[in-house]
Amino acid sequence: MVTLAHGYLWKSERRTASCRVKALIEAGKVRLTASAVIGARLMGFTEAEAIDVVRALTPFEFHKSMTTYADHTIWQDVYRPCTMRGDVSLKLTVVDDVLIVSFKER
Repeated sequence: MVTLAHGYLWKSERRTASCRVKALIEAGKVRLTASAVIGARLMGFTEAEAIDVVRALTPFEFHKSMTTYADHTIWQDVYRPCTMRGDVSLKLTVVDDVLIVSFKER
């Protein structure tokens, strides 16, 4: 939960990462969304390079965790890494023990 300036708590966001990214990638349990593939390609990344960006994430690049718009019980971790090809916005979601990656230019 995040305390907003006016004192209310926003329950659909938090400031700690909620998924085990690297373990799922190493196990081969990672999928890019169709829009992530397009976003990565527009920035000059192959799918493998986009996954390498996710693999290289650091805690300093973590932005927030939030629930999905469609389902308040599913959490997404949002990262904002800076790459040689530009700033990226990543949303990482675990569904049925598979890491789902959304990847676009920020």
